[in-house]
Amino acid sequence: MKEKSRRFKKKSSFLKRGVEVVMVVFFSSILTNLVIKAVDRANLVASLTEISQKSNEKCPQDMVFIPSENGGFCIDKYENSPGSNCPFLNPQNQEETRKNLENPNCYPVSKEGALPWTNISQNQAQLACAKAGKRLPSPREWYLASLGTPDKSDSWTKDDCNLNKNWDQNPGPTGSGKNCKSSFGVNDMIGNVWEWIGGSVVDGKYQDRELPQQGFVWGIDDETGLPFQTDNQNSNSNYNNDYFWIVKKGTRAIAKGGYFQSGSNGGVFSSSLIALPSDFSGGVGFRCAK
Repeated sequence: MKEKSRRFKKKSSFLKRGVEVVMVVFFSSILTNLVIKAVDRANLVASLTEISQKSNEKCPQDMVFIPSENGGFCIDKYENSPGSNCPFLNPQNQEETRKNLENPNCYPVSKEGALPWTNISQNQAQLACAKAGKRLPSPREWYLASLGTPDKSDSWTKDDCNLNKNWDQNPGPTGSGKNCKSSFGVNDMIGNVWEWIGGSVVDGKYQDRELPQQGFVWGIDDETGLPFQTDNQNSNSNYNNDYFWIVKKGTRAIAKGGYFQSGSNGGVFSSSLIALPSDFSGGVGFRCAK
């Protein structure tokens, strides 16, 4: 009987030590996994930070990097203005714009506190961007860069986007509205001046896609950055009451964002496809991408 008791105690002690070993191994495994995950997270954060830094290094200081599934692109931080070597720093007509472009030392610049370059056609804006080693953004690129810009429908102040002549000057110096900034840090995507976009619409089609009739925006095509559905009577607060203008005949240039008199109709979802590529006005400017 005593022998059985000793064997039982010995067996119990063995089982107890076995359980302790299993528990130690189990918790060691958990701790090891937690450490590995923590290291992985740290490495992931470091990798993402490095990627972000490298991405920003791809862009000049006057541009902002916009990530996308195609690798991203750079876009000017501000609406473009004539550079300091341009004969006309605030062109009042197309003749002055033409003389600017003919000057080999005149380039468009993206900087804060300068008046946007207006009285320039879409064709001329393409040339201006090319002189700076850039190009006009596509409708989709412009749309992606504009996301997050506060798109108010009323009660604008001097700090908001210039949609209702709410700045001291119209159009006003770039960056005047401290709240008029996208999620990526791009200024004045809404209002102040319409912005020319690369590409054109032919007989109501863009990239072989039929565009809707003129009206309030009720849906945006993520592939093009242009509306796929509109309503000519009812505005849609989900799209900030933004409006879509179009002439479905001939070749039309694309402008986006609205200008200083667009009111609630202007915004990140608004587009104007009315002007010819050779048209110009004091309410349309541009920014470049690369």
